[in-house]
Amino acid sequence: MLRVCLNAKNGLQISRAAVSQLHTSAPARSWDLSDYKLGGRSSVSGITATVFGASGFLGQKVVNNIGKIGSRVVAPYRGDGMNVRHLKLMGDLGQIVPVPFDIRDQDSVDRAVSKSNVVINCIGNNFATRNFSYRQTYVDSTRAIVEASKKAGVRRIINISSVNASLQSESPWLQANAEADMLLHSEFPDATTLKVTRIFGEMDKFINYYCALANQAPITPIINDGEQQIQPIFVNDVADAVTSAMVKTEAIGKTYYLGGPEVMALKEFLETLHEQLYIINSNVTPVPIKVARAMGYALENLRMVLPRFAVMTEDQVIQDQINSVVPPQVQTIEDLDITKLTKITGLLDHLLVVHRGERGPEIKPKGRRTWDEVSV
Repeated sequence: MLRVCLNAKNGLQISRAAVSQLHTSAPARSWDLSDYKLGGRSSVSGITATVFGASGFLGQKVVNNIGKIGSRVVAPYRGDGMNVRHLKLMGDLGQIVPVPFDIRDQDSVDRAVSKSNVVINCIGNNFATRNFSYRQTYVDSTRAIVEASKKAGVRRIINISSVNASLQSESPWLQANAEADMLLHSEFPDATTLKVTRIFGEMDKFINYYCALANQAPITPIINDGEQQIQPIFVNDVADAVTSAMVKTEAIGKTYYLGGPEVMALKEFLETLHEQLYIINSNVTPVPIKVARAMGYALENLRMVLPRFAVMTEDQVIQDQINSVVPPQVQTIEDLDITKLTKITGLLDHLLVVHRGERGPEIKPKGRRTWDEVSV
């Protein structure tokens, strides 16, 4: 048994022998959801979760959420590990474990999940690269993760997908997501899928995408006059949904659709964005779909030569034609007991600070200020 002592001054302490036992404990097949106990970062929840895509925009938030309830997190990484080093601060000493892996090497994927009872797949990319096509990024990686999870006796898999994922879509990105979802639930019926709308937050690929177009491109193209509906959701709310789905037995084998509390037209959002960027002459321009796709295709191919130059892809243009909202009569984030959601309009001013440059609001002439201006 674990030797745990409670000290009024120092709080919960775990002996060195207990830490050693945790590292050599049996894999998750002996773990049950009823064993889950909520605590702080220094508690022991009984959960060991492998988070694929841990260094990404959403993955970092998921690691932090899992770490702060006393769970161990295995963070598979590519390269030299510098992009996951900061994740170690999100859990107690030794509880965040970076592990090198290659998604195309099945043995390395097997090692990454061998001691885990939960697997969370946050792997994704908004554009294809020389090394990974959309299908390799989503379908092949899902197949490798499912195969490794079966070998290790993993009880739960949480997968992140898109609300618009469909095999009939013109978008290769959405097609790959849909194929990955079908593969996952056919091979691992107990998996939980979270289908999200557009995710926003610091370092996202939604607000930053449109800010890059506003600041760098001659125009910000919109299709269908920007009447498409969007329902952006805050990244922390998605991470909370992942944590809830991980510990709720009711979530086993189900699919949830996650969207934010506000629904608005894309044009309305872009007008608000440009207004808060203090751009006097907005470059939002309606363009025909064929022209927009040609622009995206050209920039996407230029990305292969200058990866930091292009901010727009043909696939992104295709997705911009579609409403990104939660469909009716489906299970939503509220079914995961998450009711307090963050509005994008409430955070927009903070998120745009880095994009304003030297622009600012019109400076009022100096003079005697009124009481309303100086009071808080």
